[in-house]
Amino acid sequence: MTNLASSEAALNSATQKSDGRPGLIVVMRVLFLVLILAIWQGAVAAGFADAAFVSTPVGVAQSLWRLSASGEIFPHLGTTLVEIAIAFVSSVIFGIASAVVLDRNDWLNQIVSPFLTALNSMPRIALGPLFILWFGIGIASKVVLAFSLGYFIMLLSTLGGLKNVDRDLLLMSRLFGASELRLFRHVRLPWAFPSIFAGLKLTLIYCSGGAVIGEMITAKSGLGLLVQTYSGRFDVAGVLALILVVAVMVMVLTSLMDLIERRLLAWSKGSTDVPG
Repeated sequence: MTNLASSEAALNSATQKSDGRPGLIVVMRVLFLVLILAIWQGAVAAGFADAAFVSTPVGVAQSLWRLSASGEIFPHLGTTLVEIAIAFVSSVIFGIASAVVLDRNDWLNQIVSPFLTALNSMPRIALGPLFILWFGIGIASKVVLAFSLGYFIMLLSTLGGLKNVDRDLLLMSRLFGASELRLFRHVRLPWAFPSIFAGLKLTLIYCSGGAVIGEMITAKSGLGLLVQTYSGRFDVAGVLALILVVAVMVMVLTSLMDLIERRLLAWSKGSTDVPG
């Protein structure tokens, strides 16, 4: 309980410090981005880099404007978002469910653990063409490829969080007569929240990458298909603009998850009290 109290005190202190200077952090981020863009533009202007190979911030902005103004990007963006959403939700549901089952059944965990490790070690990019052969060139193959990346991240992060629950807290909860269901709701799940949310963010990132990579192999629609098309034209500015779209999309989605995590933080703290 002392460790739990000290951990919560440290978390509260860190949260207060970060919440006290949000404006300064935003300003520093903007200045850092401006500095990078200025160095990039200046390096090309001074002749240290060739615009034909690295483009320029101005060129990327112009390509992004053309993609948006023509409406070319929006159908492809919609396809990629659908693939990411299906793969992410599936990874989260099956990953957390599998982690709970394995956490409650040590013998099953010992049996399947080597096989899970073997499956997770397989190179997904190499399996991409096989997924397309099995599931076609539509969104199904991209969803499967993205799911194969996200599922194991969600499983391992959730399982790690459930396995690292404070044993003294579990013992005290049982002494107070808490049932296994109440232990899961009030102790195990709240304690695993940091690991679960870390897994959620990584799962989203890897599902996004898996979907785009699958589209780059072959697809009917999607941002990856556009990237491959612009790469074939040697349009570096267009490729970088599309990569920027993917990066911003993932940043927005992870920011939403950060907001949800902060909202659930209070519930998580209250739920880690010893249930009666």
